Amino acid sequence: MRVGFIGLGIMGSRMAGNLAKGHTLTVWNRTAARTDDLRAAGARGADTPRTLASDVDVVCTCVADPAALLAVAEGADGFVAGLARGALVIDFSTVGPEASRRLNELCEARGARFLEAPVTGSKNGAAAATLLIMCGGTAEAFAAAQPVLAAVGAKAIHVGGVGQAALIKLVGNLMIAHMLQALSEGAALAGAAGMSVETLLGVVQSSGYASPFWDFKGKALAARDFSTHFSIDLMHKDLTLALAQGDALGVPLPGTAAIREVYQMARARGQGERDIVATAAIVNPALDVGDG
Repeated sequence: MRVGFIGLGIMGSRMAGNLAKGHTLTVWNRTAARTDDLRAAGARGADTPRTLASDVDVVCTCVADPAALLAVAEGADGFVAGLARGALVIDFSTVGPEASRRLNELCEARGARFLEAPVTGSKNGAAAATLLIMCGGTAEAFAAAQPVLAAVGAKAIHVGGVGQAALIKLVGNLMIAHMLQALSEGAALAGAAGMSVETLLGVVQSSGYASPFWDFKGKALAARDFSTHFSIDLMHKDLTLALAQGDALGVPLPGTAAIREVYQMARARGQGERDIVATAAIVNPALDVGDG
């Protein structure tokens, strides 16, 4: 299958690498140097998103936010202008329902199919092709996307129409943010009483509230490992999108609003590109997270 991939960041570069193992791959990225490794491994480079789309059967996108998605989709050089009738667009970004619906409308106007497919599993899952993929769109688009989905993830769940997967991804990240805030505050309180993160996790992970997430982020916190799997900037964006959905649907999200401010505080300290575990320093100022 001829597949194009737009957006080669932490997640996209690894997903594109897995697609290159079984498909003919063409790549484009706003920062062209990020295509170098994939092109050296045999992928083709495109001059614009439009030229990429005109040469492939499936266009995949994985970009930071709604503005970035529409920037590569719309306009004379956007990939939508290069779509052939019957082409398939799969968006792996976390952009919220409105941007997904807008892109679906643009694809439909070209006679192309669209599937929103936000993922979870961090950069390790992207590298190992073990991501969980939440899909929104028609059953036909979901079926057509299977060869691509199987190349980048371990499981794909069709949750409903366009917009539904985007919303459930925001809900998932909202819950992750709450979990990490609980871990950060719990570790700060335990630490002030002279107990280590390891001691706390030893109890938590033997209890009814054990979670793989506590293990993943708890070990990173204990090791002061702030290397980026999921950046503070991106979680701040997702919490902002989730709060906008709460406002639109009349759902109060007071805890999420408070936690979003923790991420804003971390960004104000120059930590936006760090992993979300670095937000633990907000409730534990003695924690050394290094320079932003």
